[in-house]
Amino acid sequence: MIGMEPQLIISNIMKSHGAGCSVGEFQAAVNLYFHEFESEIYDQKHASMWDSLPRQFSLLVDDWLAADPEPPRKIRLLDIGCGTGLAPDLMMKTAAGPWIRTVDLLDTSPAMLRRSAQRAVEWGKPFSCYRGLTDAIPPENRYEVIVTCSVLHHIPDIAPFLADVASLQAPGGVFIHLQDPNGDCLNDPELQARIREESDKEVLPTWLRRLHPSRIVGRMRRELTGKQGQDYISKINRILLQGRFITSPLSAMELFCITDIHINNGEGISLARMKEWMPGYECVSSRSYAFWGKLESELLSPRRSQELELLKARAGNGLYIGGCWKRRS
Repeated sequence: MIGMEPQLIISNIMKSHGAGCSVGEFQAAVNLYFHEFESEIYDQKHASMWDSLPRQFSLLVDDWLAADPEPPRKIRLLDIGCGTGLAPDLMMKTAAGPWIRTVDLLDTSPAMLRRSAQRAVEWGKPFSCYRGLTDAIPPENRYEVIVTCSVLHHIPDIAPFLADVASLQAPGGVFIHLQDPNGDCLNDPELQARIREESDKEVLPTWLRRLHPSRIVGRMRRELTGKQGQDYISKINRILLQGRFITSPLSAMELFCITDIHINNGEGISLARMKEWMPGYECVSSRSYAFWGKLESELLSPRRSQELELLKARAGNGLYIGGCWKRRS
């Protein structure tokens, strides 16, 4: 599926599983149920993001404030694809945190919104929750800061999404995104060499863990009995089958090809392309990280020190990318 258009990837999967709805409806349903059930384990599964991303949020905000002679002192913050509330929580801890007056949370998953709302109580700021896509936001709302974290690679058609972001942005406001695959450097020789070097240390590589006897037995039992397990992948398949979106279960890889569409097609998120799609914005800062294919908190010393040195040097060839864009007045 490397290099294939997102719509074609999804269409091919649909044909293999008897899906009769449109590509857009199918992708929306899979994303909804995927994140609905993933919400139960999201913070545990992504603990490394909570440990590692505070530094990345702070770096991007510091870059913005250093370049902006008159930053807004009263910030209305919108988090698109809020999940369990990671981005606003970490934004509160940056240098711009004291200026945040209100927080709006947007997500397609009711379960994610509930978890984010529970966390929002701790922020001590007025907040509102909106379920759906960007058109769920009241059209009169404008935001000094809009943030997305681990979101862009889930969106099949990014250009219209960025146009929606611009329509919600206050003049002179900023758009911050993090935790997306670095599409401009995924094939960088140095990055690939570092990832191979680090992966050689794994006791059990991913392909071998899939061959563990317990996983094989479980998979055979499900195939022979037609019953699904209680993991969130099985729960997603169960509800998709019940809703007659599909006639046979999707594999975990097929689900990830639909939800993490710009990871599994090998393209990632390109800052160069974003500059074309955001003509009304200036890229104030871009930051790359995860230079060995892992987040900082997942690395052991001295590798972690080497990661920090590359961050300090502002190397651009890490696995993930973040950016801060200022809308021109």
